[in-house]
Amino acid sequence: MSTPDGSVRASFRRAGSALRSTASRVVDRPSEENNLAGILFVVPNVVVFSVFLLGPILYAFVLSFQEWNLFLGTGEPAWTELFGVSLPVANYVDILQPWPWENNWASLRSPSFNLWWFAVRNTVLYTAVVVPVQIVGGFLVALALDGRIRGKKVYRAAYFLPVMLSAAASGVIWRWVLSKNGVLNEFLRPVGLAYGWANSPDTALGALMLIGLWGGIGFNMILYLAGLQNIPDELYEAARIDGADGLNRIRHVTWPNLRNTHFFVTVLAIIGTFQVFGIALAFAEGGPARATTTIVVLIYETAFARSSFGRATAMAFLLFAVVFVFSYYRYRIEQQEEVGY
Repeated sequence: MSTPDGSVRASFRRAGSALRSTASRVVDRPSEENNLAGILFVVPNVVVFSVFLLGPILYAFVLSFQEWNLFLGTGEPAWTELFGVSLPVANYVDILQPWPWENNWASLRSPSFNLWWFAVRNTVLYTAVVVPVQIVGGFLVALALDGRIRGKKVYRAAYFLPVMLSAAASGVIWRWVLSKNGVLNEFLRPVGLAYGWANSPDTALGALMLIGLWGGIGFNMILYLAGLQNIPDELYEAARIDGADGLNRIRHVTWPNLRNTHFFVTVLAIIGTFQVFGIALAFAEGGPARATTTIVVLIYETAFARSSFGRATAMAFLLFAVVFVFSYYRYRIEQQEEVGY
């Protein structure tokens, strides 16, 4: 008479033999059937990607060569003469003309000459200031909060709180703080330093940079905190044995071992700053005097305020080209600095 334990063991043996036979059948299946099964699993993702992402991108690329109207839904090719040949690139030519070096670089100083190049100038200045400070600030804050300090969870939540706010909410809050009659000037007015930080063309872009730093440092802090967790403690212990102080441990252990994090943070920061839109629109709607008109704000105005969708999509693909060049250049730098073992 079989015992309960024996019946259980027999059941496990039967289940194991069934699994082995199933696995052998899968392994012995012809490669054509395996390929077909893989294709069937991939097809739904390919369909969704093509319909909702690739298709609209290709259609927008076609629209960039047309004079397309939202209400009519039809467009005609925008022809122009280029190098003696008639080509449907009038949108691109009109956007880029006149070139910045014409008229003694006036298009970079005044939006009345060429608004595209003035928006490019604003975006590049914004990126040049915000990206380095975001990266260094996020790294330093993460380094400070990675140590043994009291209430570090509260500090982490406080630094990350701006990331949780929407761009529109952030822009409205800071407009309220930095306006001529805002909260900041209530403290500066008694000492005679009140100023329309959000209302002056001289300071509006700087105020927009402040908003970008306020939100970006907390986001980069989270990424650097994740990177710091992956650095082995043995490396720090070896550096201490060799007599390295805190600054040298950061320089020779922490910073080099965060190379992948640096690359990821830099690329995300460049893409995000070149595509700055929500805070610029909510903060000053591109003003005053076009001081906060970035590339994406200009694309939005061109498409939805002027109903010039062909021209707007051409601007969008020019922006894509700029972001691609910066990202690819950063990738090449990362590949050259990578050390093989």
